[in-house]
Amino acid sequence: MTDYSFWALGESHVSVSGGEQLDGVSQGDGSHLVGETITLNASAWEQIHVSDGGSDSNFDDNDGNQRLDGAQTFDGATYGDDTRIEAEYEFILQDPATGLTYRVVSVNFRNSSPAYGTIEGLAFVGEFPPVGVPLTVISAQEGPSGGSAVDQGNIASPPCFTPGTRIRMKRGEKRVEDIVVGDEVMTLDRGPQTVRWVGHVEVSEDVLRTRPEFRPILIRKGALGVMMPERDMMVSPQHRILLGGWRAELICGEPQVLAAAAHLVDGDGVRVADSARMVTYVHLQLDRHEILLSDGVPTESLNPGEVAMSALPEASKAELRALFPELEEGPACAPARPLAYRREVEAILATG
Repeated sequence: MTDYSFWALGESHVSVSGGEQLDGVSQGDGSHLVGETITLNASAWEQIHVSDGGSDSNFDDNDGNQRLDGAQTFDGATYGDDTRIEAEYEFILQDPATGLTYRVVSVNFRNSSPAYGTIEGLAFVGEFPPVGVPLTVISAQEGPSGGSAVDQGNIASPPCFTPGTRIRMKRGEKRVEDIVVGDEVMTLDRGPQTVRWVGHVEVSEDVLRTRPEFRPILIRKGALGVMMPERDMMVSPQHRILLGGWRAELICGEPQVLAAAAHLVDGDGVRVADSARMVTYVHLQLDRHEILLSDGVPTESLNPGEVAMSALPEASKAELRALFPELEEGPACAPARPLAYRREVEAILATG
């Protein structure tokens, strides 16, 4: 039994060109969308909680074990506890202006007729695209399974630090909880950069008990290399760590990639902090998505994509939007490095 959650956007906030709709009905593989454009009209992302009676943590098509964990409301409709949910089909969107592509899986609550045909929302793998931009569907296929299965950890929470983590500053180091707006942190690509926003989110003991996927990841001193980290550190499960070298080049075709901390768990040097009673997550926002040095480990700053914004309290979102007005239109910053998925991370680590 695996319990997890992921974020999705309801179909009422999505427009499709050509008079088409997300519902497959007679085309359960999404092929009716190829060549059309899809525009996200709002940033109304919602979290879906799933209880999977199977042995994997993937969000798949044709998986009868995937059920809603409790009654939930999504896109204005209420679905009962134990409603079957799956990824009906998947497709690739491309931003014509930037050439960037985005992998998307369609979310199907199987409580309608035909059960396989209706699509209630979209979930994005890795990065979220901008809101308000017509994105072209360049390919589509039957829902993910087997070799293309989507690990739910790739559709998850925002990256953040925990108190006690020491961040490399323009001068010396500073505990992340002591950093304030206006401080200058060192970045891997652009040297000292100004902190524009600092946010704190507390995850209570009750939440950690009922939603274990929010538990922090403990990285032991030296687990990632010599003095990497320089001391034990904890980050959120989706906080991404920079991996590089020939292994990344071999597996991903990139000299450096960003890997979610949850995908580095090996049960030894990197593990889930099961003993955590509660945790405070600290977000650092700069002008761009950057690579910082935290306890000697290159890790990411907050990228205010919609999945990150949705997970923040309303007051924090309002503050971020006041500082970054462009967030009203919803675009995330370009990622500082390409993102590696779980299977790629496992392959990189296995080659070591």
